[in-house]
Amino acid sequence: MGELLTNRSDVLKAVFSQYDHHAKDELTPIQVQMLYGDLRMGSVSLPQVVAAMKYVCVTGSCVMSELYNLLQELDRRYFLLNDFRWEFSMLDRNQTDCISEDKARWMVQAVHGKYFSKRKWEYFVTHRPAPGSGVSFAEIEVMLCDIPNRMEVQDEQNEADKEREAKLRRQRLAEEEIEREKERLRKEREEQRRRKDEENKRLEGERIRKLNDDEDKHEVQLEEGIVIQNDIERRKEEERIREEEELRRLKELEEKQRLERERRQKEEEELYKDVEKLARDAKEEEKNAKNEEDQRRLRHKRLRYDLKVAMKTRDTYKLKYTINEFKTEKVEDKDMDLIKAEKLLKEISCRDDLKRAMTHRELEELSRAIETVKKHGFEVELSKELLEANQLLTRLRRLERIRHEILQLKQSTVAEIRSYQSPPQVVHTVMTSTFLLLGHKEKETKIWKTVQALVGKTGKEGLKRRCIECKPDKINVTDAKRAQTLLEKYELDEIRDVSAGAATFYVWSITMIEELMDIIARKEEAAAAKQTEET
Repeated sequence: MGELLTNRSDVLKAVFSQYDHHAKDELTPIQVQMLYGDLRMGSVSLPQVVAAMKYVCVTGSCVMSELYNLLQELDRRYFLLNDFRWEFSMLDRNQTDCISEDKARWMVQAVHGKYFSKRKWEYFVTHRPAPGSGVSFAEIEVMLCDIPNRMEVQDEQNEADKEREAKLRRQRLAEEEIEREKERLRKEREEQRRRKDEENKRLEGERIRKLNDDEDKHEVQLEEGIVIQNDIERRKEEERIREEEELRRLKELEEKQRLERERRQKEEEELYKDVEKLARDAKEEEKNAKNEEDQRRLRHKRLRYDLKVAMKTRDTYKLKYTINEFKTEKVEDKDMDLIKAEKLLKEISCRDDLKRAMTHRELEELSRAIETVKKHGFEVELSKELLEANQLLTRLRRLERIRHEILQLKQSTVAEIRSYQSPPQVVHTVMTSTFLLLGHKEKETKIWKTVQALVGKTGKEGLKRRCIECKPDKINVTDAKRAQTLLEKYELDEIRDVSAGAATFYVWSITMIEELMDIIARKEEAAAAKQTEET
């Protein structure tokens, strides 16, 4: 082990010195990009190099001790970028090399999972050169490859909590300010009322004093003052009584309205308790109507009940028929039942389309069905179905990606598998599992020369074409379980270290087995549900 580390150290020193042109014992991002470009075809972009160095290196440059870890980080980003470019191309349906901001957010959120940062995404969107325009892959490739930092997510959550607390504090202060303003206005009104009473008393006092100045009419003036004072007191008492009477009247009116609402609610509950019976009664009344006006009135009544029955049963045919009849007859929609029925019909239609797309398991059809549900705002009503549909969509996209990888396999990679005279056991096992899923017997593939012959076929019998055209539901279950048993003792990294081509067929086999098992599970669930309904 010591010798191996020494050799690696010597190699790293040699590579480092080759690109350290100025003998500064450090490499700039551009020098690192040149170095990695010579190692990996296509290399990675300069922003990716800078991001990797920021993650691995202490300073803005790379020293000798950091080179190995930096190359590993660049490898991680290099292989991730291949997958992300394929997923980006799947979202770029119009082949414009750009996707919408919503799709870009979805892609980043799917990669980062629970560590997705809304704050970073909002910063990215607002600081784009042209906000709202299509997002290119180059704009988000660094964000996709960056490892989400749990501490950053926690800091962001803490900041969000602080902002929420500050918002609540501002709201509380605003409410307190409103209360203070109400109290101020109340005191102001009381002060105005007090001043008005004082002014009335002052005027009354002046009037009494003027009357008292006339000695000859002292008695009359005194009596008049008493009468006026009594009038004032009487008016105040009458005003108080009127206010109390008005308050009592309002309370009685409010109580009557409450009782009326409760009475109407009970009447409606009693009326619609057995809506099917009411619909039949309305239909019978319509038949027995004697004149055209009564027939029209009773027909409208019957149509209202028919619509309620259709909503209660959630029968698609009945809903369509009654809605059409309701509109044709121009029935007055007193209870807003027509709007409710049309929304219910749309919800049922979206659910049926979603289930149908899940049954067909076609990527485009399922994507359209999910978008339709979101477009009409039924995410809450169809949350369970949407969850299953999105899980299936993820698996279908993964299957499509694997098929694309099979398609992109170079002939030299396939030829490498065929060239083995005595292949590693892992390669033999992977190819045995692959041909098991394609319909061959296990005993056929025990001899490696037979496998070589099968791999070497071309045209319709070619291995790549057969893998691309293979449908999971056409695979024999017993063969799939046997292939699963053969493959479960290996890991992808272990196979990739031996053969890149075998690793691709390993991923294809695992994906096809998982899809088949999911199809079987769904069929069993559907059969159990049907049996429960029949019971």
